[in-house]
Amino acid sequence: MENMLLTIFRVSLFETFYVTGSLILVGIIIGVLENRANFYVQKVFSRKGILVTAWIGTPIHELGHLLMCYLFRHKISGFKLFDRKAKDGVLGYVNHSWNSKSLYQNIGNFFIGMGPIFSGTAALILGMHFLLPDSFARVADYLALEPAQPDQYMLTKIFALTAGLFGSIFSPENLISLNFWIYFALAIGVSSHIALSREDLKGAGRGLITIFTFILLVNLVAFVLNADFSGLFVDILALNIYLVAFSMISIVFSLIRLVLSAFVYYLV
Repeated sequence: MENMLLTIFRVSLFETFYVTGSLILVGIIIGVLENRANFYVQKVFSRKGILVTAWIGTPIHELGHLLMCYLFRHKISGFKLFDRKAKDGVLGYVNHSWNSKSLYQNIGNFFIGMGPIFSGTAALILGMHFLLPDSFARVADYLALEPAQPDQYMLTKIFALTAGLFGSIFSPENLISLNFWIYFALAIGVSSHIALSREDLKGAGRGLITIFTFILLVNLVAFVLNADFSGLFVDILALNIYLVAFSMISIVFSLIRLVLSAFVYYLV
């Protein structure tokens, strides 16, 4: 019996990773890229260098939190999408509260904390739709993936599709187009502010604990009833693969910003 409970605990940890792992991984990668890029920018331009992109990036970051608050029925006590003159240096915020007895609202804390990844990626894709429609057509290639049957080549497929997409974005035709440079500037601005703050991570952590506890209880019930919910987690894994694929757009633009900021830093 003790071995069985230990197995259920391990399986629950693994399934929690199925549900949340891709978001956490994307958040870590973007956070590392953005923090390093901010270091270079502030060394060269001081805080003004951050404010140059904050007017577009911060509102989109906070919208991610705000929309997730509405989706998970949290009570919003106040928010500001962008405050350039904030004395405490906080450029934007969303204050919210929730019913601690509600499973749905407690789970929502994780997705509210991760909200900027959704809103930032969505903004990059939407901007591509309006400014670079030919490149946007390549985004549909991601939907051709068959994540219901993931294999060891899935990441290779995602990287290949991403390379093709960015080859389309940075094509010779686009490089002489005004729309491309408008999109490029906006994309750098958005990707400069996708990373999660310490408070974002703290809120997401609360939700992550709730998600794990819920999955653990589901597995205990499945064990008692001799039921099998493994198919549900396979479907969730499929959604995570789509999320990783589309998030590659945010990751690549964050990487481009890091390279540009490092180049300016070492040049100066």
